[in-house]
Amino acid sequence: MPNDRCGRSISTGFTGKVEGMSSVGLVRNDGVTTMLLNTPILARRVLSEIADALDELGLETSPSPLVVASAHPTIFLAGADLGEIQDLDPESCIAYAGLGRGVTDRLSRHPAPVVAAVHGSCSGGGFDLVLACDAVVASPGATFSHPGVHRGLVTGWGGTTRLDRAIGTSATRRALLEGVDLDASELSGLGVVTSVAEDPQAEARDTARRIGLLHPSRLRLWRLLRESVFVDRFRAFVVEKS
Repeated sequence: MPNDRCGRSISTGFTGKVEGMSSVGLVRNDGVTTMLLNTPILARRVLSEIADALDELGLETSPSPLVVASAHPTIFLAGADLGEIQDLDPESCIAYAGLGRGVTDRLSRHPAPVVAAVHGSCSGGGFDLVLACDAVVASPGATFSHPGVHRGLVTGWGGTTRLDRAIGTSATRRALLEGVDLDASELSGLGVVTSVAEDPQAEARDTARRIGLLHPSRLRLWRLLRESVFVDRFRAFVVEKS
């Protein structure tokens, strides 16, 4: 059973074997793989482990639907490591941003459906990761934010473009310019949060399993629409023949 940063034991709702690395565990459960993040801080090491886990899962013959969850009791993801950001210079910041974008891009292109199970606080780079998923299940008290504006930081992991496409300019301004927290109810109304549930991990597994039963073309269609690249110059939908 994983521990939080204070060493307290945390119940994750899983009884199966946890596979994986120190920061990222993989749990197989009834046809769904859960990527369990054991730390809410997305340091370089954690990002690299997430990328490696996604690469490994992507090589499987028939990748199962994926749920991204957190083992921390009150925080889903707190974003980047501020100590690492403090040490960046004009050259290293490019590689650092590329590492984070590499993870969000892998999530957005994963060969199976990806569902985020969010509880508590989801901020900064963690919010960027959530926006790269195909669906989001959140607890009633979950909050989403980009607090970097209070520190003179702008997210560099793709959130600035994905957020505007997902929630529109008005809500994006509140999140990125004003640093306002967006709650699960508001994001549900805006279509980012697919459902609000007391047990987001269980609901996310059900959602991932349900999407996984759909024809793969539907997932491809959704991702094209989400990324706003499926509309031609006449604003018409184009269906490619197989």
